[in-house]
Amino acid sequence: MRLPHGYLIVQGLATYNASRFGAISTAEEAEKLLSQLDGRLDALEYESLFFDDHDLKAHEAVARVAATHRIDLWTSTFRILGRIRSFGAIRPEFQAHVMEPDGRIVPAQFPHEAGTAPQPIFDVLNPEAVDWFLTEYRSKYFERMKGLLAGVFFNEDCIHYLAKWRNDRRCEYWRNITFSPRVLSLWREYCREHDVTHEGKLVAKFPVHDPAMVANGGGRTACYPGWDVPEVIQPGQRFVDLPRAQGVWRHWYDFTCDLFLRNWIGRFAAAANETNRGEPKWKGTMYFGLHQWSLPYEQIEDPGFTVPTAHRWGAWGRQRGVDLARMAQHPEVDVVICETYPPIAANLEGFVAEYARITRAAGKTYGVMLHRDDEWALKLDEEPRRWALIEKYRPTVIARYPHSHMLPGNKFYSAEGERLFAEGLARYRKLST
Repeated sequence: MRLPHGYLIVQGLATYNASRFGAISTAEEAEKLLSQLDGRLDALEYESLFFDDHDLKAHEAVARVAATHRIDLWTSTFRILGRIRSFGAIRPEFQAHVMEPDGRIVPAQFPHEAGTAPQPIFDVLNPEAVDWFLTEYRSKYFERMKGLLAGVFFNEDCIHYLAKWRNDRRCEYWRNITFSPRVLSLWREYCREHDVTHEGKLVAKFPVHDPAMVANGGGRTACYPGWDVPEVIQPGQRFVDLPRAQGVWRHWYDFTCDLFLRNWIGRFAAAANETNRGEPKWKGTMYFGLHQWSLPYEQIEDPGFTVPTAHRWGAWGRQRGVDLARMAQHPEVDVVICETYPPIAANLEGFVAEYARITRAAGKTYGVMLHRDDEWALKLDEEPRRWALIEKYRPTVIARYPHSHMLPGNKFYSAEGERLFAEGLARYRKLST
């Protein structure tokens, strides 16, 4: 992919069948919004909150307005697991499974409030399930939007995790949605192909770390040593010194990361690229991952990169199903963007540098988000630090969140902040790549 140096994509443009939940629904709203952004950005992350016909009519109408403003729209996968039901009911065999702390394996459901029906979670690791979904998605969305989109923006896609966790605490493997009957059959195939054995016997069950969990696993689990992922990390620890999963457990993380990439990211991207091949606006796919769970600590090479005191960020990529090196090497992934959370002082340079090294080693286009300002205005003292880091690592793509803060009238709008941002972007674009 060839994108201009300093290509700016800003997040958060959503559509719906009505102007609710922060979304717009009409061409008139789109014209009012996009006319204020003319010349200030190259692209917007673009999502539909649902996928019924009325939703997609609004989505298409807004996209046509964006085309007149020459703004690229990158369709987003944000929260797409919760929206798959708009393409049809999720069949029981396509529902993901999760493990309880005591070792029981149960169907995975989204958390729900009392009085509401629980919603099943779609199994992105099941090839037949993804066959069904992509057939529906391609015909009802990609074909309809052909010629109006610039690409796919994989927004924080990782293996869904059904628990709360802290930045400095590992993700517990049993709360990942990786335990369906179909995944077990694929794990057995992997073990045969890679000769994964324990005490001379071929592994054929899901791994658990505690013998007490096996009794509740319904004959589908076995206890193996080597789950050496640190439970908690401390500020100042060097990432290169942290213990790593061994034996069967190393293979388990290899397996889940590879399956997630091949069966979800790779196939979704391929369907998008195939549908839009030959379209002049089409640019490809971007993977956008938050630094703390998309960068695997096992792939960090800088011995001086330590756990920061501010926020105590970890680097739990493989524990969330993201092998960044493999992601960057995938032929259907064109751009890899490191999303960060302020401040710069929270050792963000270490994440940006490792992400850049891994992405560029794979020959892919690198991007970074240092302008993430969720519920505050641009901090004027942070702007010089952000642009200094951008100028040092020279990403092609710059991401920013959210677009609403760029508009006068928003309570977080800062005229001075926008002036500094525009000056920084203009200066950066003049630098050679």
